[in-house]
Amino acid sequence: MDAKNQSIHQTQDLRLAQQIVLARKRIQITQLQLAQILGVSVRTLESWERGTRRPSSAAQTLLKLFIQNPNFVVRYLTY
Repeated sequence: MDAKNQSIHQTQDLRLAQQIVLARKRIQITQLQLAQILGVSVRTLESWERGTRRPSSAAQTLLKLFIQNPNFVVRYLTY
C-alpha cells in the first residue's frame, strides 16, 4: 500500500473511532457494556475507539449500524 492510501485508511479509521465514542457516549453506556453487546473484549473495543486497530469487515458493518442508530443495536443485541 502506498503512503497516500495508507494515510486515507488511517483517516478513515480515526473517523470511525471518533464516531464509535460519540455514539456510545450519546446513549450513555460504558465501554464494558458496548463490548458485551458486540461480543468483543473491552480491550478490543478500546483499540477500535483509539483507532489503533481496525475492526473486521463484519464488525465494521455492525459498528456503522451502531453509529447510525445506537439504541436499535442496544435494544436488539442485548439479551
